[in-house]
Amino acid sequence: MTKEAKFFTSHRFSHFSLVIADMLGVIAGFRLAFLIYIQWGVLYAGEAASPSFNFYLALAAGILPFYWLLFKLHGLYRFRLNLSLLEVFPAISMAVTEASMVLLGITMVVFPVVHYSRNIIVISWITTIASVSMARLVIYALQRYGRSHGWYVKNTLVLGAGKVGISCATKLMQNPDLGLRFVGFLDEKPSQKAAEFGSCHVFNDYDQLEEVLRQYHIQHMVVGFSRDRHDAIVEIMERCRPYNIEFTMVPRLYEVFSDSVGVEHIRGLPVLGLKRSSITGLQGLVKRTMDIIVSMIALLLLSPFLLLVAIAIKLDSPGPVFYRQVRLGKNEKPFEIYKFRSMRRDAEKGKPGWSTAADERRTRVGRFIRPLGIDELPQLINVIRGQMSLVGPRPERPEHVERFEQSIRAYNSRHRVRPGLTGWAQINGLRGDTDIGERVEHDIYYIENWNPWMDIKIVLKTIFAFVDRDA
Repeated sequence: MTKEAKFFTSHRFSHFSLVIADMLGVIAGFRLAFLIYIQWGVLYAGEAASPSFNFYLALAAGILPFYWLLFKLHGLYRFRLNLSLLEVFPAISMAVTEASMVLLGITMVVFPVVHYSRNIIVISWITTIASVSMARLVIYALQRYGRSHGWYVKNTLVLGAGKVGISCATKLMQNPDLGLRFVGFLDEKPSQKAAEFGSCHVFNDYDQLEEVLRQYHIQHMVVGFSRDRHDAIVEIMERCRPYNIEFTMVPRLYEVFSDSVGVEHIRGLPVLGLKRSSITGLQGLVKRTMDIIVSMIALLLLSPFLLLVAIAIKLDSPGPVFYRQVRLGKNEKPFEIYKFRSMRRDAEKGKPGWSTAADERRTRVGRFIRPLGIDELPQLINVIRGQMSLVGPRPERPEHVERFEQSIRAYNSRHRVRPGLTGWAQINGLRGDTDIGERVEHDIYYIENWNPWMDIKIVLKTIFAFVDRDA
């Protein structure tokens, strides 16, 4: 591969493309604001000023470095494992808002009003957020495609070849879109499983660390806690410093960690404070208000469609339109869940279990509505009644809960909140007959890190992913 080709498939190019896309988005935002206000005459009422686009273009170009600085300060150019517009949209909105406020202040002080229209700057606040977001959406799609083909990635070592290290390596290999290419393990005393772990390197001689970093062009290291002493790990990280290695650390006691972690100090000693949060008080009120408003609007808008589905079910096969089943909700309180019937009336004779993509028990209508999640829309009634939420852990049957509580650590923690129509686990592919332990981890992560924007992201991702659902 030529030097130029290596650059265009490197992580540096992906960073460069983000900067260029953002700056073009800023200019496009100003251009769109000018079109809306002046040329299209949507809001322009014939002001005394006769603004020129060249003025706003020069203004935007002159302030581009400031936009870049704000974007950088808001973390929009740091390396991200998950390339999603929904993850960065709040930061984009905040950065553009701050830049627009500064720009408006500068023009009010420096330029006479006859030279420009403040309304265009106000409109550009909205259009710039939209245009930068669209540019990010395109760039992220291209970068995800590139990562899946081995571009824009960082060669990565996993420090620690024990249970946690192998788990980290497995996730890296299963998710190439994270942008970390797994090279091998670094551990003086690797476990036997590491030696049997696919076609990867196991570096067990710390004296050869620098040579490994150079030979394999290592750019990133995941520190999964190993059996090495604390001072040995610190020494390894210090030796990596001259090579500009980035680190991602799996903390000890990672099972109880969440994003709600604050760094505090005890007389100069840094300590991590873990906040065991739940969705109560004001947070609970906000979430419940969102549930009621969105569910009522959705039922109102979807009522003609839901009526057609009900008629189709009734004409397709004998039996009731709705399927009812007892599930456990918040604080393990039982309630009856509502779904459109998608299976034969006698489908549950025998041992209860999850359905599969090719379940022969499905009716003709069921084969259509179940993959798209249409069968779950009647649960909006459960949401309005306060038995469920739009977003939350999956509601399970009492017999499943009884079994899981005995075999899965912290399973009860998911009952601190109302179950949901969709959830963090579902949008991460953990639906139907999937690993329960991993689903519980995702559910607890959601509970510990909830905020209104997180619910909005999950709902939007659920809508976008409907066509990919298979169970």
